[in-house]
Amino acid sequence: MKPFRIKLGKCRVIFFDLEFYVPEKERDKTGFCYNPWDKSCKFLGGSFLAANPDKDLSNTSRNIEKKVQSLWLWNYKSERELLEKIYQLLKSTSDIVREAHDGKVSPILCGIGITSSDIPILFDLFKRYQILTNKEAFYFQNGFRVIDISQLSIATFNNGTDFLYPKTKNLILKKYMPGKKFENGKKVWDMYDSKAFNIIESRVIDEVMCTHECYIKILSDIRKFKILESNDKKQKKLLAKQTQE
Repeated sequence: MKPFRIKLGKCRVIFFDLEFYVPEKERDKTGFCYNPWDKSCKFLGGSFLAANPDKDLSNTSRNIEKKVQSLWLWNYKSERELLEKIYQLLKSTSDIVREAHDGKVSPILCGIGITSSDIPILFDLFKRYQILTNKEAFYFQNGFRVIDISQLSIATFNNGTDFLYPKTKNLILKKYMPGKKFENGKKVWDMYDSKAFNIIESRVIDEVMCTHECYIKILSDIRKFKILESNDKKQKKLLAKQTQE
């Protein structure tokens, strides 16, 4: 039996960001106003970057933005048609990874705050529009792995209490991309009302690219931490040896 090897060129990290629309009468709710089962709300779409670890996840990677695929409601006849396209994108990317590894490696979904918003919303929409049955949606979602930057970044901050909490998008950007800041996502509702579709598209591509950049910088920090850890172990061994002598 051949030893199992991960083929990096056949792995994918899907960086993505979604946008939603909430009608004015529903906007006074606290917390997350959009509900995928509320027919008065709209799913607007989003942008996706299926990054190849061999080419797209280092400081030397170039022309990454050209690989971003954007799918928006105003370019399709209906929400269902839009969601079918998103499903096809995710399915085709998943097939590349799983077929190359006999199902032993999964594609990764990556974003900021996606575990509590984008991912559950997207799969609920697949069920609502009967693109997938409940059973199919469970298996499809379980075929992905998730890296939520809001959680991954916790270890890169000074946490002064024993209460760990996911970091916000703007806090992460302040640390890794100083000067970069996005207005509250609710601003997208006003953009949609005024039909500023190009501005929405540009904003979301920018958000995806920022997530990609933060991923690379956090990975760099993790490697630095491991070097410090290794040096600390060597120092302790040296001190222990000197003590024995």
